[in-house]
Amino acid sequence: MEKIIVLLSTYNGEKYLAQQLTSLLDQNDVDVEILVRDDGSQDGTVALLDEWKRKDLLEWYTSDNLGPGKSFMHLLETAQPGNYYAFCDQDDVWMPNKLSMTMEKMKAVEQANPGKPVIVHTDMNIVDEKLDVIHDSFWRSSGLRPDVLRTFPYLCTCNSVNGCTILMNSIARELILEKYVEHDIIIHDVICALTVSYHGGIIDYVDAPTVLYRQHSSNVVGAMAYSKGRAIIERLANIGNVVAKNIRVFKDVNKIGRISIFTYLYHKIKYLLIR
Repeated sequence: MEKIIVLLSTYNGEKYLAQQLTSLLDQNDVDVEILVRDDGSQDGTVALLDEWKRKDLLEWYTSDNLGPGKSFMHLLETAQPGNYYAFCDQDDVWMPNKLSMTMEKMKAVEQANPGKPVIVHTDMNIVDEKLDVIHDSFWRSSGLRPDVLRTFPYLCTCNSVNGCTILMNSIARELILEKYVEHDIIIHDVICALTVSYHGGIIDYVDAPTVLYRQHSSNVVGAMAYSKGRAIIERLANIGNVVAKNIRVFKDVNKIGRISIFTYLYHKIKYLLIR
């Protein structure tokens, strides 16, 4: 079985953490190693991690409070090289076949593209605090087209690569760490997808949900329902803010890879029309 290092960043996650950790250990047909970085929790998270570590179920460490994006990048750097890597949020639940299904796709992509950095991601079920399904597809609910959002110009304008569904190979890890520029705005999953796509890597996906993406009052990033008509109207009504935001995004993505303003705007408008 392939070894996958699951990289989990925690921060005051005591409420849902045990349920998530259990779902990681219940993964089918893969060898899972859990590496946790705590980002300065003040609740019972550290005690829970200590208990699981005493049972030899995970390894964990802590350092300065970095925020989620930098914390995940620290985990990626700390993890043992030469494996496969999956990011994990503290408050979701993984379906038992999440990693095996994603690994099957990874192997097919690697066979077709030997020596390439590869990221594979998946859809998610959106669920409430009790894990009751709110929507059966994060992609459809959010108006995302992973079949389109696979190249650097499109990923600059809209990201569909959700961090907690990412599986990357060791070549992708090495590339991301080599090219990483510390960033206060663009979060880890976007950095990883942009870096791999810009440097000739492969972004692929499994068209199925593998995560119960829990929505609750403490979400750092959550799901929002998408409507094309409403989105266009809102952009037109707030054109000043839209322009300012896109200028910021354009400047930020150019810290990761070069894209002209004309290419950026072309793909932004085209995607808005086809999504």
